[in-house]
Amino acid sequence: MEKSEKLSPPSDTHSVNGEEKGLLSLPAHSLPYDAVIRELGTDPEDGLSLMEAKRRLETYCPNQLDGCEGVSIVKILVRQVANAMML
Repeated sequence: MEKSEKLSPPSDTHSVNGEEKGLLSLPAHSLPYDAVIRELGTDPEDGLSLMEAKRRLETYCPNQLDGCEGVSIVKILVRQVANAMML
């Protein structure tokens, strides 16, 4: 791919896995890497421009996990004891 070619994400943002804001036509692991790069509208050498990164941050929000407490050993034990199949 030449540097002069501009990549752009597809106009249809419907994802196969049901995500409303998905940019890929199929899950990334099932596509060749060049198709993933093309569909995401990025450059494999330079990545996203600062302007495009800011635009996507506003569109898709930060990539953050919820502040959940994680797995508790006590909760696991209680679930196992309460579940008749685990006895």
